[in-house]
Amino acid sequence: MLIRRLRVVVLFSTLSLGLTGCDRVKSKVRSLLEAGKSAEQVRQAVLTPEEQAMNKILENPEVFEAAPEPEVPKARAFELNKSATVSILGYHDFRERGGTPMIISEPKFREQMKAIKESKIPVVPLSLVMDWKKGRANIPEECIVITMDDGWQGVYTYAFPVLKEHGFPFTVYLYKNYVNIGGRSMTWAQIKEMMEHGCEVGSHSVSHDALTRKGGRSEADYQQWLLTELKDSKEFLETNLPGARISSFAYPFGNHTDDIAALCLQVGYDNAITVNNAKVTFETPNAKLGRYIIHGESDGNFRLATSFRSRGGDIGSGKVIAVDAKDESGNKLVDLLPAPESVTPERKPVISANLSRLGPIDPTTITMRVSGMGLVPVDYDPGTGIASYQPPIRVRRRDMSVTLSFKRAADQPVELINWNFKIDLVASYLPTEPVVVPSMLGAPAPTQNTPATN
Repeated sequence: MLIRRLRVVVLFSTLSLGLTGCDRVKSKVRSLLEAGKSAEQVRQAVLTPEEQAMNKILENPEVFEAAPEPEVPKARAFELNKSATVSILGYHDFRERGGTPMIISEPKFREQMKAIKESKIPVVPLSLVMDWKKGRANIPEECIVITMDDGWQGVYTYAFPVLKEHGFPFTVYLYKNYVNIGGRSMTWAQIKEMMEHGCEVGSHSVSHDALTRKGGRSEADYQQWLLTELKDSKEFLETNLPGARISSFAYPFGNHTDDIAALCLQVGYDNAITVNNAKVTFETPNAKLGRYIIHGESDGNFRLATSFRSRGGDIGSGKVIAVDAKDESGNKLVDLLPAPESVTPERKPVISANLSRLGPIDPTTITMRVSGMGLVPVDYDPGTGIASYQPPIRVRRRDMSVTLSFKRAADQPVELINWNFKIDLVASYLPTEPVVVPSMLGAPAPTQNTPATN
């Protein structure tokens, strides 16, 4: 055993120091052994900390065989287009006729896919977008990714034939507890058939519970539960879909934190998808890719998603107004609160849009959707031109998205404004004045100007 260890020491020292240092290393090892030093003392004297760590791997064949080879970046034979923009569409269930916010009819879906085809905006697989973000491939300047959540039978029955007809790739996000269990869940055979025609599979957790909800668990139990939700779903899908690499995760309800996003990458996902109505750019964090959830009874988010720099929402009817659009005098066309991309400490924020510079608006056509709340009642003041809404209870999510739609007249096309902001979920718990903690020895009682701690 001693000889084996010394051979490893000498071998690694030779490799790390080069042939010119080989004799010096051997001489040092020999001197240490003659001085009565143990093998471990020889190792400590000869190897750097990094070399010591590598030596342990070399001594453990199982670890060495399991250790992944470092990825060597390949030289690119093309110029990477970092200005590209990707719009990810999110669907859920499908039915033959009718619809609800989470269920879209087959005719409506067919109409949307036909509009994309006629627009000539390329539809690309999510894996290609990730290759682009890793610098391995280019993508079109403007392109679309199509995704479906949960694993409903309607995806196979109604959406899949339309996608196959147009040759569109797509991604299906499945959660462990709703795969091949009968009822309205898809079977393994159906999933595998779709994979043969451009379908990629992603993970949607084990239970589909909101990952930010501790549910009375201790911190240790919550962290273990989080790990299970992320890791077990990935392993379950890869086991039942031989050859598939499950590299994408969709947050249930879009709920996540920075820690959860980091954990996604740590357990082996390349990316994670939100529901925050935002397009993906080269700089978008891989664990926070934006997505537009398409609602069955409304084309609003579909028009927002398919509105790019070179085409202002021209797919289907309607018009998208940019949040930074200005009138001929250089004034902002619409004033929005909370301001786009801002952070507010208010847990019940007033959400408003001043439309007065747009001219006459038909009040009966104004609608507002807020992430996590769906369609909300809007107050509109014709005198000020302000459309507003305030949540009746404290908001529990950080990333907020608002979509306001309206018509200038009943016979005019729908116009849309979409903006995002964040809520500081901690700010409301912090004291508004400095808290003075009295000394334990002879401290006076708190006065009106010295708030007591509790």
